[in-house]
Amino acid sequence: MPAEARGPRLLTVHGADRGVGWAMRAANGRQLAVGARSYRGEAELSIAIRQLLIERAALRCTVGQSEARLWVWTAYLPPRSTRPGAEEAEPIARSARGYLRRDQCQGGVDSFLAALQALGRELRRTGPGDRWSW
Repeated sequence: MPAEARGPRLLTVHGADRGVGWAMRAANGRQLAVGARSYRGEAELSIAIRQLLIERAALRCTVGQSEARLWVWTAYLPPRSTRPGAEEAEPIARSARGYLRRDQCQGGVDSFLAALQALGRELRRTGPGDRWSW
């Protein structure tokens, strides 16, 4: 990928439970977010990422403090009749780290949402294909 086209990236993360998840990195390499759950395989992961990118405008983000008294955020997709079994908001992403101040945490939310916008534009430009490549 040319340097001028470099932007946020989604990375596949393999878990100890043999599941796969995702992590989002900014163009500078800093981790922005992690997926809130793991998936059984890359096909299921691709579907979840595509859904996140398509439904990004419907995300609701909350900011709160962890048990360690650090500020963290969580992004939720609201219930949708198109998602089987979705009866309440589903956590889809979390901050990759804790923040010392609430305003820093809100900046992390803003960076995550901006990165989703950039990735969503890329998805529209290239088309979904059989699988989202990251």
